[in-house]
Amino acid sequence: MNRTGIQHASIAAEAINGLNHSDLTRSKDAYEVVISLKLLAQRLTLASTETEQLVRAWYEAGRLRTSPSVSTEATIAEFSEAMAQADQAALALSFAYEAAGKALAHVGWNEESQP
Repeated sequence: MNRTGIQHASIAAEAINGLNHSDLTRSKDAYEVVISLKLLAQRLTLASTETEQLVRAWYEAGRLRTSPSVSTEATIAEFSEAMAQADQAALALSFAYEAAGKALAHVGWNEESQP
């Protein structure tokens, strides 16, 4: 099945929502979630870049317009700046999740709790 970009983004958002409501039962589960979130953040940087480039190309081709009282050029510049900030935030998330994963890599699971 071929999905649109909109469908993929919606599925990703719902997957994170599902994660927020799931139970983790072992330290290994937490580690695997953290590593998956790192990969998600890395992929978000590419998605931000590609989306910004696509919108900019539409603008440069004259495909985008705004109302006469709004500057299309300023709107696209604002969009591009926001996407660059999103890219930087996703990169920072990726580094943070990598550090968290490295920390959890040293943690084992003790089946019996110790008082």
